[in-house]
Amino acid sequence: MTDSRWARTLTNNEPNPQLDLDAYVGQRSATFEFVLVDSKTGYSRQVYPVIRGDIAPMITHNVSRTIKRDVSNLFLDVADTAEFNSITSRLHISMLIGGVSYPLGVYIPNNWPRFVSTAGTRSAPSFYDEGFIVDQPITRGLNASDVSIFDALAGFLNRYPIEYSIEPSPYGSSSGWAIGTPGGYVVEQLALDGGWFSPWFDNNNVMQFIQAFDPATAVPDFDLDSGNRVLRDTIVENDDLIYAPNRFIIISNGLSNTGEDGGETVGVYDVPSSAPHSLLNRGFEVPQVEMRQLLNGTQAAAVARNYGLRYTIFETTELTTPPDPRHDGYNVIRWRGENWLEIAWTMQLIEGGSMSHTLKKAYGD
Repeated sequence: MTDSRWARTLTNNEPNPQLDLDAYVGQRSATFEFVLVDSKTGYSRQVYPVIRGDIAPMITHNVSRTIKRDVSNLFLDVADTAEFNSITSRLHISMLIGGVSYPLGVYIPNNWPRFVSTAGTRSAPSFYDEGFIVDQPITRGLNASDVSIFDALAGFLNRYPIEYSIEPSPYGSSSGWAIGTPGGYVVEQLALDGGWFSPWFDNNNVMQFIQAFDPATAVPDFDLDSGNRVLRDTIVENDDLIYAPNRFIIISNGLSNTGEDGGETVGVYDVPSSAPHSLLNRGFEVPQVEMRQLLNGTQAAAVARNYGLRYTIFETTELTTPPDPRHDGYNVIRWRGENWLEIAWTMQLIEGGSMSHTLKKAYGD
C-alpha cells in the first residue's frame, strides 16, 4: 500500500473511513446489488450473478468512447435467465457499504449469448449504458444553425427517453446533420462546440454535460495520497510526449463569420508552460489543426481550449484500489502531490475485487 507522506488534501467528497481506507481500517464489508427492471411493465427482480473462479462482473468507464460504460462478465443461472428479456430488461447496479446504497448506473442489453444444456439454459448478457439509445442513427435531420447551442442540444436530447443535465454555454451553433447520422456523433460535436467535456451517463443514469475545466486548478474529488487505498505493485506510468501537440489551432470557416482579413477565424490554445512538451520547454511548435463551423473568434478560442483539455492525454498513470462507488466521470484525483484527471476506470463488482483507474496528468501555469 502507499505510504502517507502527504497530509490529507481538501476534497469535494467528505472523508469516509470505509471507502477511503484510512490507516486504522483493517477491513470492510460491502455487497453489490443487481436488479432487472422491465422498462415496459416496471416489474423488477433481483438477480444473483454466478461468479466463475476469479472472473466477476465488472463495469468499465472510458471517456474516449461515445458510449462511455459497459458491463461484462455477468453470468446468469437458469432461473435468472428465464426472467431476462433482451429488449425490455434494464440492469440497475448499486453498491451497499456502511449502511449506504450507492447507485452505479442503469444498463441496456447489447448481447445475450445463451448456453443450452440438459440442466437448463444459462446466459451471459453484456450491457451498455443508455448512450446506446442516443447513438442510433437519427431519423430526422437536425438544423442547429443560428440558435443557441444550449437550445440546440436540449431540443435534440428531447427526442430520447432519457434524463440529462446541461451546464450553461454562452455560444451559438451553426451546424446541421442529415438523417442517418449517429446520434452519439451529433451530441459529441455539439458538446465540443459548446465548451463541454464529452458527455456521459453518470451513476444516477443522468446524461451529464459539464463545461471543460482545468483539473490542475480544481479542488480534487479524491485524495489518493492519504490512507491505504492504492496497491503499490500495480502502478504503471506511461507517456507519449515525443508526439504530443503543444498548440491547438481551430479554423472556423462558418459562413456567418470571417476573420479580419475576410478569411477564416482562428482560435489558438497553447498547453501550459509547465508541461514538459510546451512551447517554452520544447522550443518549437507541434500543432494540431482542426476545422470547425463556428460563429466567432471567441467560440473558436474556446473550442481550441476544449480540444487541449480533452485530448492532451500524453502522461498517464494506471493504478488499482478497492472498489469505490463515488467515482463517476471526470473526477479530479490528488496523486503524489499533484492533480490528475480520471479518464477511465474498471470496477469488479464483488467485494474483495479491485478497481483500476487511468489518470491523466494535469498542468497549470
